[in-house]
Amino acid sequence: MNFKGAILTKVKKPLQIVNNLKFTNLKRGQVLVKMFHSSICRSQIMEIEGKRGKDKYIPHLLGHEGSGVVEKVGNGVSKVLPGDKVFLSWIKGKGIETGGTKIKSNRGIINAGPVTTFSNYSIISENRCFLIPRKFPIKKSVIFGCALPTGAGIVINEIKPKPKDSICIIGLGGVGLSVLMACKMLKLKNIIVVDVDKKKINIAKKLGYKKNIILKNKKIAKSKIFRVTKGKYFDYTI
Repeated sequence: MNFKGAILTKVKKPLQIVNNLKFTNLKRGQVLVKMFHSSICRSQIMEIEGKRGKDKYIPHLLGHEGSGVVEKVGNGVSKVLPGDKVFLSWIKGKGIETGGTKIKSNRGIINAGPVTTFSNYSIISENRCFLIPRKFPIKKSVIFGCALPTGAGIVINEIKPKPKDSICIIGLGGVGLSVLMACKMLKLKNIIVVDVDKKKINIAKKLGYKKNIILKNKKIAKSKIFRVTKGKYFDYTI
């Protein structure tokens, strides 16, 4: 089978679209997914920019959050079946861990980790595949792959805030909004949101958080924040 993907061939360079990626048989524990959607997070951008140290796997596929439909499963896979709608994540779940794989192309061997999403088909380790809840939109399920578990996990599993703790959330991207939703779920009230985008600030307001700062000048950040907090520091800043 042939498929195409966006390949990192050199750091600090644009990804290269390669059309002749090839594989034959799935290994035990692998799942072939037809990709519909993918997101990209800061860690992937840092990898492309060479800011995560020496990359010994170049050339390789990228992407660790996406969604699609299972096309085929390898031996031993029991978690998903062909036709299942799934989201993919870098976070390990139940199932077989297969590690990476090597994909043939006219350019030579292309490396791929246990989860990649920047291709029209991806070979995924069973433990990185998760069934999408019934009736949940396949496009929106991408957030389950990284942003939501990362942001909400920081609050619920890591800092475990007390009701009276003060928290500052800087940046309402996918992770920041997930942090905010977790705070809402835990009924935390002492929250301040900082962002440069008024539209994102408005989202925070709709969730009931009125203490916010639109910040476009880092030099006045401290004084602006202290005006809101009356000179007090936060218990946590995310």
